[in-house]
Amino acid sequence: MKPGEQFICHACGRTAFAKLEKILDGWVVKGEHLVCSFCGADAGAPDAPKSSDPNSVSAGRKALDALFGNDESAAPRKTSILDMDTPSEHRFCRDCAHALVNVFAVICTRKHCEVQPMDDCPDFEKRPDPSVSSGSVLDFGKK
Repeated sequence: MKPGEQFICHACGRTAFAKLEKILDGWVVKGEHLVCSFCGADAGAPDAPKSSDPNSVSAGRKALDALFGNDESAAPRKTSILDMDTPSEHRFCRDCAHALVNVFAVICTRKHCEVQPMDDCPDFEKRPDPSVSSGSVLDFGKK
């Protein structure tokens, strides 16, 4: 019998589920046995696992690795635009010199309309890198 299986208890006569309990000697586990979920009467020893075949265990592990993408045989996938080899290929409006960005919208000063930050644009021009100091009060200790 396995833990969780339904059986008729010989002590109380009810149909119960087998509950697995550990046999303790102080803090040391000495073994396991099954008991009735209603009255706690002993229901015997649990069955041993049917197969301890290492090939079946590794097959299950391989299936999980393939499911979660941990498969060593598969080529590494690029899942984010931040992982791309050449980020300059992306022509997003948020990185354009013509984008006027504020809290509420991104405005294209070339087309005079509101755009989405992740839109691609054929008129894209890369925004120049900001200088070392912007002259802001928040640039602590920079000169």
